[in-house]
Amino acid sequence: MSLAARLRDLAPWAALLALVVFFALSSEHFLNLRNLERLAVDSATLMLVAFGMTLVILLGEIDLSSSAVVPLLCVVLALLMQGGLGWPAAALLVLLAGLGIGLLNGGLTVWGQIPSFIVTLGTMAVATGLAYILTGAISVPILDETFLRLFYDARILGLPVPVVLVILGFGMVLILSARTRFGHELRAVGANLRAAALSGVPVARRRLAVFVLMGGLTAVGALLAGARLGSGAPGSAQTLTLDAIAAVVIGGASLFGGRAFVARTLVGAALIAVLNNGLVLLNVNINAQYLVKGLIILAAVVLERAASGARE
Repeated sequence: MSLAARLRDLAPWAALLALVVFFALSSEHFLNLRNLERLAVDSATLMLVAFGMTLVILLGEIDLSSSAVVPLLCVVLALLMQGGLGWPAAALLVLLAGLGIGLLNGGLTVWGQIPSFIVTLGTMAVATGLAYILTGAISVPILDETFLRLFYDARILGLPVPVVLVILGFGMVLILSARTRFGHELRAVGANLRAAALSGVPVARRRLAVFVLMGGLTAVGALLAGARLGSGAPGSAQTLTLDAIAAVVIGGASLFGGRAFVARTLVGAALIAVLNNGLVLLNVNINAQYLVKGLIILAAVVLERAASGARE
């Protein structure tokens, strides 16, 4: 293994450890158990979206719509409950809507042969507009206490429900990507779509399935975001797409497809979550947060390209 590849694989762990040490020394509140639990719960939406993004990037595709779709689904959830629908039915409809958006993104990309970058950029714009039109740019409160408790405060085996859902999502994507024929075929498609098709891989179905899975994970993330915020608020997840892509890239994925690892994405997402939490505790300006994340992404991309060049 080349030096660049070793650095690429070890850098996320080293950076995560360095951030934890830095924030622990900089803020007396960082290692507080309450803050650590809040960090885990509040990062659940990012984790789920990042797991879905891992599969999308594994294919060599991209999804830019998450930061708009999550607020839109939160708004839909709040409006459905406000209209008198019980939370189970409202949650089910939101899940179906998420799957439908994933199907739309996948259908236009696969059957319409439109680059996923363009498709999801359009979806992002449409979702943003719908969220603002439906609410008049005003947050819609979610008043169902049962829903709020279940998806934010409730515990299963001592763990908060959002953390349990992250564990389940991680396990599902890990098994799919690393332990099944489905995952091996995704890597083949991402590495060389034409060769995969010639070898008998159902390329169209696999690509479509990944976008649908992405939509489902995004919808679950939206349910958790709605419970965390207690409302449907347009524009409430502006950095989500950036953070999710950053998590996958930090985990050593290739944006050209064929290489992505959900376990490493978990480390990348944890790094982003720790960074977000720590910078907030230190009252760092939001613009500086963008700068730090951008530098981290650039460093990860440079390491990946250097490692790829060494392999070649």
